[in-house]
Amino acid sequence: MKVLGLRLLLVLLCGCCLACGDNTDWASKGPTGEQYPQAELSLGEAVYIDTCSTCHGRNGSGNFGPELVGKGHKYSYDEQRNLVERGRRSMPGFGASLTDAEIDAVVAYIRVGFFDKSAD
Repeated sequence: MKVLGLRLLLVLLCGCCLACGDNTDWASKGPTGEQYPQAELSLGEAVYIDTCSTCHGRNGSGNFGPELVGKGHKYSYDEQRNLVERGRRSMPGFGASLTDAEIDAVVAYIRVGFFDKSAD
């Protein structure tokens, strides 16, 4: 009886974990409504290509790391900036290797630059 109870608990926990998966199509939400200067987006694109594109894909479509297109709707600016600066799980933090201006620029680019045809 004890084994049956443990198996049932395990099945319930697995079901809860699967149900918590994020199947939202963030890319379909488009860019955030935020406005950034073109110079900041250009710097952000350069930093992104140099620092982020290997893992997240050149256009934010994902590779080893997750897709980033549209994630400005999932995370606040401060949450995304914190992820870039400190890292999370297998993603390293870049706070020691990027300046504050570069971090701000790459976060701006991730939030709106993938959708900006002039940034391509």
